[in-house]
Formats: sequence, structure tokens, C-alpha cells
Amino acid sequence: MPTNLSVIDDRRAELQAAFLAFGSVSEQLAAAFDSLRNQVAQLRQDLSAAREDREHLAARLSALVEGLPGGVLVLDADGRIREFNPAALELLGEPLSTESFTAVLARAVRDAGGGDDRIELSSGRFLNVSRRNLAGGGEVVLLTDVTESHLMQVLLARQQRLLTLGELAAGLAHQIRTPLSAAMLYASQLTLPDRSARDTAHCAAKTAESLRQLDKLVTEMLAFAHGGAARETVSVNALLEQVAQWLRPVLGRRTRLTIRTEAVNLKVRANASALVSAVLNLATNALQAARGDLALELLARRAGDRAQIVVSDDGPGVPAPLRERIFEPFFTTRARGNGIGLAIVKSVVEAHAGSVRLAESARGASFIIDLPAEENA
Repeated sequence: MPTNLSVIDDRRAELQAAFLAFGSVSEQLAAAFDSLRNQVAQLRQDLSAAREDREHLAARLSALVEGLPGGVLVLDADGRIREFNPAALELLGEPLSTESFTAVLARAVRDAGGGDDRIELSSGRFLNVSRRNLAGGGEVVLLTDVTESHLMQVLLARQQRLLTLGELAAGLAHQIRTPLSAAMLYASQLTLPDRSARDTAHCAAKTAESLRQLDKLVTEMLAFAHGGAARETVSVNALLEQVAQWLRPVLGRRTRLTIRTEAVNLKVRANASALVSAVLNLATNALQAARGDLALELLARRAGDRAQIVVSDDGPGVPAPLRERIFEPFFTTRARGNGIGLAIVKSVVEAHAGSVRLAESARGASFIIDLPAEENA
């Protein structure tokens, strides 16, 4: 009996300990559950707040896109319009949704000659087009109406042309006055009585010379204004040979002319007579500036996809302070010059989509005419 009672007491003690442990664990579980429930409630509040912020941000972003003064288009990977704002619809017209952006442009655009980033709509508006790829595929397109700035640029260019025309007119009037006055003076001498045949012939010759100067000035002004006429594919080497044919009769014994070619079959699209006149003008300037022996060279060469004509000499060259002004109309340092020659050269070359510049040279002057070379040459 005493042994059984001891066993019962031990079992009772174990059960009490177990109940105490269970109660402690239950309290811990209850506390953990309450903490978890509080965390879940907090997370729900945070998610709700985040959802409200996201919805508010989305609404604000949508309002901003809707209110943008420029058009916004979202294209999928196939180039079809999936989203757009009212400004894009106003600019491009309906329909837009699911339409190919390329087809929409073909329908709405009058001229895309300004390049990939500048188009003219059929409505007369001008747009800048900016495109960016999206990370998930497709791209976003921004259309910016630049009609006002384009019209301002056109107006500014027109004002600049008018200003240039005014300067040319003023310079031409100044240049015409001298030979015109001389022609009138000599012509008036022809009407005087008791003049000898020799004096009459002299006055007539001087009158004709003055009138020829006037004719030359007007001709050069017209050439400067027009810059060239019909064009054809011509050989650069053949052009230089034509220039040489004009030069050889007027070359002095102290002048050496050389024609050099670094490119075979080099051709350009040009008005041959206008281009020959421009090169001849450069060569004539070198001859007129020479003060003694002169080596004059005409060079044809290729530079990438460009054709270059180089007119160089070992004469006195162009003083550094004058280099920036030599292509200005009516700027001259010669007493009998009219200052229109290099301006004509510049006008003719630019009319052929080219450029002309005075290159750095250790001695003399070196003018480089740069023109687009014919691709099939």
C-alpha cells in the first residue's frame, strides 16, 4: 500500500506539472496570436493606405497625361497604338486605338522632310516626334507642337534674307556709282563741239569700258543671287581642264600652272559653267594678288563621300585679320575690286550643297571647295 500511494503521488505531481506547462504554453500561444492579429491588422491598414496612395498617384499621373499640351502614345511591340491622350487624338485624328502608328502617320502627315524628329501635318501644324523604348516591350511616343517656333524661324530667316538683300542693294548702289559716273562724264564729253576724232574715240572707248564694268557688276550680282541653274553629272578633272583653258592665255611668263588629280573618275552633280566660273574666280584672285613668280595649282581629290577642288598658290596669301570677312559681299582690299567675287564663289558652291573655305597654309592661299561626290562614280 505505501508503495502504491507513492506512485499515485508521483503521477499527480507529473499531471500538475503538465497542466502548468500547458497553461503556460496556452498563454504564450494566445499572446502570439494576439500579436499576429495586431500585425495583420496593421498590414491591412498599410496595404489600404498604399492602395489609396497608388490609386491617388495613378489618378494624378492620368490627369497629368490627360492635361499635357503634347500628344502621348503608347505602342506595343508590333507598333500598334494601345494608349493615347486627348492631345494625341486632337493632333492625329481618329481612329487611333489599335491602329498602326506608321499607318496613322501616313494618314495624318503632309511632309516628313524635316527628318525623323520633325513632321508637318496635313492641318499645317509642325510636330517634333520623340520615341523611347519601354522596358516591357513597345515604346512611348511624345508629339510636341512646335508650329509657333517653326513659324518664328521662318519669319526670322525671311527677315535675315531681307536684311541681306538690303545690304546687297546698298553695296550695289555704291559699286554702281563709280562706273556710272565715269560713263556719264565721258558720254557728256562726246557732245562737246570742236573735238578731234582722237579725243572722241578716247571718250567713246572710256564710256564703253565703264559700261562694260557696269555690265560685269550686274552679271556678277545675278550670279550671286541665283547661284547656278540646270545640273548634270560632270567630271571634276574635266572641269579643271576647262578652268586651265581659260587661264593659260592670261598667264604671265612668271606664273606656273599645275593640275593634279588624286582621284580617278571623280564626278559631281553640278552646273558646269557656274562651277567653272567659281574655280576660275579663285584662280584669278591668286593671279591678281601675285607680286612676282607664282605657282598655281588646281587639285582634285576625294574625301570620303565628298569631292574636293583645291585652288592653292604660293603668293602673299590672306592676312589673318581679313580671313573672316573675305566671303562677305562687297568686301575688298583692292582699289579697283568690287568685292563680289568670293561672295559669288560661296553662293555657287552652297547652291550645289557644298562649302568653300580658306584652309590654313604655310605660304600663300589655299581654298577648298567641298561638294557631294556622285555615288555611282
